[in-house]
Amino acid sequence: MMLPPVSPMPAEHTSTPAALFPDYVRLSRSATPTHPPFDGKIKAKWQKAARKKGFTIVDRVKDRLHVALLCHDCGCTHVKRVNVVLGHNPECPHCIRHQRIEHARTLGAVLLGRDPKNRHYGFYHLSCGHQVRRQFHRVALAADGGHGLGCEPCREERYRSQANKFGWDLLGPASSGKPGYRSYRHTCGQTQDIMVGNMLWGDCACSGCSLGRTAQPSHIYLFVIDLPGRPVLKLGYSARPAKRLKHQLGIDKGITTEVLRVVNLPSGHDARAEEERAHRTLTAQFPDSVVAKAEYGDAINVTREIYRPEAAPFIHRLLDEIEARFPGTGDLHPHIAA
Repeated sequence: MMLPPVSPMPAEHTSTPAALFPDYVRLSRSATPTHPPFDGKIKAKWQKAARKKGFTIVDRVKDRLHVALLCHDCGCTHVKRVNVVLGHNPECPHCIRHQRIEHARTLGAVLLGRDPKNRHYGFYHLSCGHQVRRQFHRVALAADGGHGLGCEPCREERYRSQANKFGWDLLGPASSGKPGYRSYRHTCGQTQDIMVGNMLWGDCACSGCSLGRTAQPSHIYLFVIDLPGRPVLKLGYSARPAKRLKHQLGIDKGITTEVLRVVNLPSGHDARAEEERAHRTLTAQFPDSVVAKAEYGDAINVTREIYRPEAAPFIHRLLDEIEARFPGTGDLHPHIAA
């Protein structure tokens, strides 16, 4: 059935013919059966407000509160509440969609449609052949040269290619879940998490076969530092814990300190990973045990990893669990790791 012509756009407004936009259809009230006409006059002040904002009210629809607006730019019709026309700046959904299509075209992509679960996101087909979900405003920024649109599958393949140059294979996301890291397998079979930026330059040592620092045996330590009126615990990792305590923490020589426990681990990589896991557990389950830098100031030249003495039993349990994950290691006498 032929649709009746849409009311002409007023001469005082410039218009872009809808024929320029093949993605759209010029609509009339008969083309929107979900919004049937509503009997009633179009008030002059409504029409004046609409024209001032780039629209013409072509009919009243749905109920007494809604009108059909003809956009002067694209020539398409959509429905708005009267109060939006009077008190706000209505936006044409067809123009918005066309703008989003143009943003995608600028980047060599095709807008497939809006995410039905979130109106701020859309699905795009990229020139590389992959499909991605992106925020509309991020695509607009990319089209304006603010940043690249990006493609996760292509990015991961690029990471894999970079890793292959240095004898590594990309396995997937980091086992630790840390952003900026990935899980890799070395040619010797060793797997470990490595920062993507380090892999870019090959600045990474295999903890299984490398003779580098992170491949050497290391230790997780627990110190007690008897600050005046405020004793604290320090949990960390080091190849030489005793030296760390006596010469690297900047503790005044008059302060009593003690190495409570040292757990041996096969490599510095393992020690760092286990230490970070322990800190995450402590801060998540015992946030009140964390001592802020402001409490001890310059008495210890670190900014974190300091805990209250009440956390000692739980820290020892964490160290027991670490030993269980690395059988045959166990505690060392403090002077061995000096």
